[in-house]
Amino acid sequence: MSNTKQDRARVAGGQDHEVRYEAEKEGVSKAAVKDTVKEVGNSRKKVEAELDRKG
Repeated sequence: MSNTKQDRARVAGGQDHEVRYEAEKEGVSKAAVKDTVKEVGNSRKKVEAELDRKG
């Protein structure tokens, strides 16, 4: 199955590989990514913006 643009626009907080990728990309812990997904939802833009704001 190929990734679609819509798939890449979301962070699947329950999938370790996605959480790990986002954590490494943003320079934060996996726990920080999971907490942020719980706070703002799974929109990658919102998650990244919140992590940047906190950072």
